[in-house]
Amino acid sequence: MVNIDTICCEALDERDSASDGSITCRSEGILECDYDTQCTKLYKLVEDKQWEEVLYFLETGKFYDTNIFTTICGREPDPPSLQAMTWVTALDESGNVRWCQLPLHAAVTFCAPFSVIEMLVRIYPRSVRCADDQDMLPLHYGFRFGADDDVVAFLLEKFPQAIGKKAVKDRRPLDMAQYGPKAERGIIIDYYVENAVRSAKADWDGEYEKIVSEMKTEADFSLKKELAIKKKKLRDKEKELSKALKEIEVLREKLEVEESKNVTTDDIGVNPSKRANSKTSKGGSALRKKKIANYDTADNAPTEPPRVISTGGESARVSKLRALGKVFGKRRKHHI
Repeated sequence: MVNIDTICCEALDERDSASDGSITCRSEGILECDYDTQCTKLYKLVEDKQWEEVLYFLETGKFYDTNIFTTICGREPDPPSLQAMTWVTALDESGNVRWCQLPLHAAVTFCAPFSVIEMLVRIYPRSVRCADDQDMLPLHYGFRFGADDDVVAFLLEKFPQAIGKKAVKDRRPLDMAQYGPKAERGIIIDYYVENAVRSAKADWDGEYEKIVSEMKTEADFSLKKELAIKKKKLRDKEKELSKALKEIEVLREKLEVEESKNVTTDDIGVNPSKRANSKTSKGGSALRKKKIANYDTADNAPTEPPRVISTGGESARVSKLRALGKVFGKRRKHHI
């Protein structure tokens, strides 16, 4: 009878965290016992192919030899849930592991009936994912030792990824069939798998081409739609530009008309003779200015002041001043 304080396995190598979802015999938290000293009774019954008592224990938790005395003395067997998940390890004289298995591995190895396999998996569902010291799953042993078809199908149903699990020397479950009594099983299944893969690949290729074609069609439609939108925008811009050019041309014509009007309005309402006189008067005025300038600079400029023509009383006053000037002027000249 196994002690529940048996060795608790620890993760000791890199294979403990398998990427394919399997669990090795060294996974953390799994119970382990020594085959020679503390082997579970469940494993011994499986090894002896006592299938009826195995089923009886898995269903009731008791063995055939369990009686009132063992119950009173507190020597009841460990429950099926505990024994079903306990790894049984055989060691050599040096203490090295010879093999390490669960009761499920042993049951498949010894070709247990389907009812036993089903009950063991029901009690410990993870057992179908557990790989032993050789990295072999229960499915490997099913092909190796020629388990019944319903057992193999059941194991595959519970863990389909097991079909691709590689054990020591990269052997998959199908590779193990050639070493067992049903070598043709591996050939048939392998052939079926190859055809299934080929068919799936063909379907996938067809689906892929269909998807690519649809994507291309959709892309072409999208590009055409986008091109049509851009063309429409370009046409709208061209229309706007043409309209703007026409407006500029109209404004230019209006500007030319306004400029022509400004040129003609300067002479509107003016007598042609006056326009001629105005030109000659301007010329005469310029000539007079020139003569005055010459007169001011000439050496023989007249000493007599210019006459001032006035009318009325102003003229009389001017006459008197001239007379006085003559008188005083003569005297000043006489004294000189």
